[in-house]
Amino acid sequence: MKKTVTIALASLLAVSPVAGIAYAQDTTTGVTADTMATGSITADQVNVVTIASLEADESGRSEGERLSLKAKDPAALEQAQAELQSDPALAQILASKNVQLTNVVEIKTAADGGKVVYVK
Repeated sequence: MKKTVTIALASLLAVSPVAGIAYAQDTTTGVTADTMATGSITADQVNVVTIASLEADESGRSEGERLSLKAKDPAALEQAQAELQSDPALAQILASKNVQLTNVVEIKTAADGGKVVYVK
């Protein structure tokens, strides 16, 4: 009996690291090697939100008001423009979505690595 239990435990310990590796490789589902290497984003990962749409929505009104004030602050707009200049891929995606880059007020990174771009 003792020998059977020892063999069973030894086989479990031998197989457990293999299962851990397989599971760890599965965590990058949906991320290609190119995306991981370059850190680039696709057009599907960029959401453009207008400040007016936030102000019209009851739940987003306070965020809309904050962004409206930020849109009147030249230093904040300069910061958004500098961020756009440092990320040409994002600027290109916004241009393809017919967003005037001078209207960008704030850029946030979403949990999935995508971008949320707030515009006037």
